[in-house]
Amino acid sequence: MTQTRADMAAYIKEHKDCTLKDAEQSAFLAVEWLLNAVASGERVELRGFGTFCVIELPERRSNLNGGFSVPKRHSVKFRPAEALKRLCGKL
Repeated sequence: MTQTRADMAAYIKEHKDCTLKDAEQSAFLAVEWLLNAVASGERVELRGFGTFCVIELPERRSNLNGGFSVPKRHSVKFRPAEALKRLCGKL
């Protein structure tokens, strides 16, 4: 089952004494904060969950179809925390 921001809002509403509208706004702001921080190149560490950071992937050559060049680019890397790995049964 896929969890969505609406599911996060419902969880917030269930555990805090607030309206669904306030819970939706809280979920939206949390995701927006994370996106803006990572997009600006900051490293984001959420203890017990994991770390997000932007990495630069260097230019490389492909061996397919005559060997074309793949330009350098940026990507987001997520490294899960040990606690999250344990909860998922990966340790």
